[in-house]
Amino acid sequence: MAEPRPVEWGVHLLRPVTGEEAALLRRTGVGRVTVHAPWRWLEPRPGAWSGAAVDHLLAPLRAEGLAVQAVLGPGMPHLLPDGCEVDEGWPERFAAWCAEAATRLPDVVVFRVEDELNAAFAWEAVRTRRRRGARWRDRGFRLRLLKLATEAVRGARPDAEVRITVQTSLPGWTRALRRWLDAGVRPDRLGLSLLLPSLLPDPDQGSRAGEVARTARRLLDRWGAADVPVEIARIGYPTLRASFTPRRQREFLLAAGRAAVDEGAVGLHWWALRDQAHDDPVLGYWAPAGERHAGLLHFDSTPKPALEELRVLATGERI
Repeated sequence: MAEPRPVEWGVHLLRPVTGEEAALLRRTGVGRVTVHAPWRWLEPRPGAWSGAAVDHLLAPLRAEGLAVQAVLGPGMPHLLPDGCEVDEGWPERFAAWCAEAATRLPDVVVFRVEDELNAAFAWEAVRTRRRRGARWRDRGFRLRLLKLATEAVRGARPDAEVRITVQTSLPGWTRALRRWLDAGVRPDRLGLSLLLPSLLPDPDQGSRAGEVARTARRLLDRWGAADVPVEIARIGYPTLRASFTPRRQREFLLAAGRAAVDEGAVGLHWWALRDQAHDDPVLGYWAPAGERHAGLLHFDSTPKPALEELRVLATGERI
């Protein structure tokens, strides 16, 4: 019997961090930090590549020796060149850009291409307005985008690991995953995302991480992809209202971590490191309030109890 893979505990980084925060992540036992490397950051103008923005984000992480996962995309209008909605060849252009971006980040060895494409219309075009335009309703367009980008990154960086992510809190996510597998999409790791709790504060909802990991594992086994490991790619709990407390956030993280590991998940990545005091006007959309309050740190960088629970899960040590 093969030895079980070590669990990769991670956190999403939405804003630059200080050297002290990067050192805190290392002491916490975080195995990988997820950062976004969108189109406009790396190529602000056509043909004008610049690594300044991403280098600024990565510098403290590199100094602490923290491993990084770079998200190429997602395809949000404020992060894409103008005209992509009417450009029929845009999926090919996006795939070519992904290949070039992966080449320009040689010290990054894990890439996620696009992100939660099954949610691109039902959730992100209708609810959050992150992705706008009728093309996101087209399953064929989304599948073509995912397949081309995955193959492009793998071809450009055969040394790197390519991951994809499916949003499991929406109906029909298993059908979307089956379509991807039927089309020949084969990631090196499958990520499962869960929407943040918004109505009920019950921290036992974290155990759903184990349920979706078990469901995905069975589906992969049946579709001839038994060698593809499963991870919880994005999960969180907001500390927003009186009933959604930091204590319950800590209990939610513990329930999610234990359930995911029990079902064989090889990673769990928390959304996100630090709260946002307000929406960022550069985004061009209003983020759900819960997303801005799901951090392991308050917006002034003081730790929440969940950060200590993550350290216990990652290192096995409790102070």
